[in-house]
Amino acid sequence: MPMSLLNFTKPTALLAIGLMTVILVMVLPMPAWVLDIGLTLSFALSILIFTTVIFVEKPLDFSSFPSILLASLVLRLALNVSSTKLIIGEGHTGTDAAGGVIEGFAMFIMGGNLFVGLVVFGVLVIVNFMVITKGAGRMAEVGARFALDAMPGKQLAIDSDLAVGAITHEEAKIRRQREQEEAAFLGSLDGASKFVKGDAIAGLLITALNLIAGIGFGVVAHQLSIVEALNNYSVLTVGDGLVSQIPAVIVSVAAALLLSKGREEGAIDRALGLQLAGNATALYIVAGILAVFAFLPGLPFLPFIAAAGGLAAGAYFIKKTADEKAAAEKAKPEDAAPKAPKIGDSIYADEIHLEVAPDLVNMVLVGDNGFESRIDKIRRYIAEEYGFVLPPIRMTDNPTLKKNEYRIRIQGVRVDSGILRPGQVLALIEDNQLPHLAGEKVREPVYKAAARWLPSAKKQELAAAAVPVVEPIEVLA
Repeated sequence: MPMSLLNFTKPTALLAIGLMTVILVMVLPMPAWVLDIGLTLSFALSILIFTTVIFVEKPLDFSSFPSILLASLVLRLALNVSSTKLIIGEGHTGTDAAGGVIEGFAMFIMGGNLFVGLVVFGVLVIVNFMVITKGAGRMAEVGARFALDAMPGKQLAIDSDLAVGAITHEEAKIRRQREQEEAAFLGSLDGASKFVKGDAIAGLLITALNLIAGIGFGVVAHQLSIVEALNNYSVLTVGDGLVSQIPAVIVSVAAALLLSKGREEGAIDRALGLQLAGNATALYIVAGILAVFAFLPGLPFLPFIAAAGGLAAGAYFIKKTADEKAAAEKAKPEDAAPKAPKIGDSIYADEIHLEVAPDLVNMVLVGDNGFESRIDKIRRYIAEEYGFVLPPIRMTDNPTLKKNEYRIRIQGVRVDSGILRPGQVLALIEDNQLPHLAGEKVREPVYKAAARWLPSAKKQELAAAAVPVVEPIEVLA
């Protein structure tokens, strides 16, 4: 028994119970005080979503936003259905039939005028449906499409960085997971935005239905006069529409703000402070324009001059702070005079220097399997396995070298040289072995073992004879 109770206290179980409760609200009759609690929770949830979006560092930090968006939408629809039942069934008793929240909002916004309330509600619906929701939906659609189209290129870039050793396997795994999460997040948000659009349309239709059906039901079923029915049901209907549309507008604005961040990192308030209020000259210009507006005939003087004075004061303090910072930078003591260089420092010699003939440059610089990539992997392996970091290798072409010749210098001193044969392979084969394969007999440069340059077409025959084969670029590396 204790274990079963413990299971019900887990967040997953509580969430499931909460969602089932919201669904039951649509079906079961609810008293007005329960509706007041639900509407209060709806406002609290929408404001919490909005403030969280403002302070989130990057969009993926709020990856649960699409799910929360749908949960808030279901809550608003359930409250709409419950309030509709109260308005139609109990609206004849007075304007408090659907609870104090609906009545309070209606009275505050309408001020006793039905047309004011209807106009305000209509404006909220238009702003939410035609501007915010439509724009946010478009941004989500474009973002999801671009993220999916760019996915193959991003994966190739990660694989390329991994191949050359620029990132580790763990870093590549993290980057792949982040790209997949971003694409899934934008796709989910694109789908959730369609629900928000439908919510705005549903709010408009429910409000019209409540007003028309409520007045007709009050006059016919409850024998109310037209004036009394219009007064009761208009207050209830407009109040219900306002308490459903205001949270919807807040959540839609939050979705638009989250989408507008794109891939940028940093909270929105910090970005606005640094970018909008970071240029004193721009603030001075705006202050000057507002000051001109203040002296134009017919325009109110006080609001414009007050705004101009505030912006000018802000620009002054921003410029003063910037000047003080610049002065502090100049006042810093100069670095101590550099010590006289040692004699050895004046000798500009690389630790390891590779010189190649001009005709070998293209072969040495071939893509991911070129000389630099191979050397980088070798240096990384030696560093990880033995804790010894080989110095970097500088590579240059030297027109004075013979055709296909290379030369290795250490500290400027020549230590080795040799000849490479592009288009051929170096077979590590004894002089008397496979005499029918004629080729240039040489010594392998590392262990000075017998070897022979043979055409690349002989690789299969050499492999069948179990003869080790080395490509020219591998000989050099």
